Amino acid sequence: MIDSWVQPFEQEFRKNSFFAVYEVPMINKGWKVFSWMIDSGMRGGIPVEKHDNVVTFYGDYSSYQEALGMENTNLAYVYLLDPEGIVRWKGQGYASPETEKELLNTAMTLK
Repeated sequence: MIDSWVQPFEQEFRKNSFFAVYEVPMINKGWKVFSWMIDSGMRGGIPVEKHDNVVTFYGDYSSYQEALGMENTNLAYVYLLDPEGIVRWKGQGYASPETEKELLNTAMTLK
């Protein structure tokens, strides 16, 4: 799901240092004991140059879910933040041509 958003965004803005893409997998604290295995597995599917932009959160993420409106934990959520950290756009699940266009257009208004 994430790649359906990240690939077109990076294609559009890869030469623009104003934007950065971060992935934040959120995993229940019960899995922390296996974090080395989980992190290793995730790194295997992510190009080395993107490793610094993946930060896994292990713990109780319910307050983040509520604050960010993440109703379905089976979906990927995508947020576009402005330089002050304010959410300017939100998507979920897989990108469609329409939602991809919305994201890119909103990002263009921020530069």
